[in-house]
Amino acid sequence: MPQDAKIRLDSSKIRSLNFKVKEGEFKSPVSITYNLSYGYEYNYKEKCINVLLSLSINEDQLPFVLDIEYEGLFKLNKRAAKKKIEPFAQINCPAILFPFLRECVADITRRAGFNPLLLPAINFIELAKRQEAEEKSQP
Repeated sequence: MPQDAKIRLDSSKIRSLNFKVKEGEFKSPVSITYNLSYGYEYNYKEKCINVLLSLSINEDQLPFVLDIEYEGLFKLNKRAAKKKIEPFAQINCPAILFPFLRECVADITRRAGFNPLLLPAINFIELAKRQEAEEKSQP
């Protein structure tokens, strides 16, 4: 990204949410695995990056199902080439948004009567490297 370019999180919101409590008895504590994916769109003309985080938790031993999409809009003070924006959009933007998503998940599970589900921190640099390696290995 150009050195004199400035970027800020302009807005963030839950884009979609599906939460369902299951019937039956469930044991605790349970180790939780989840699927997190993310993507972005850069609008050169509008000088903005739209980032979408998608999280899905659906395991048999859990008393609920959760699917959530969290969206953030980042504004730039000047236009920049997509190639210069890409590293920031792939790593920094999701890292900035993730704590907001994490807080939503904790609040939703708490309001549903469960202990708040605190998602572990994510290293988005390592995640980006893994995604890049997976893309290179695909034919």
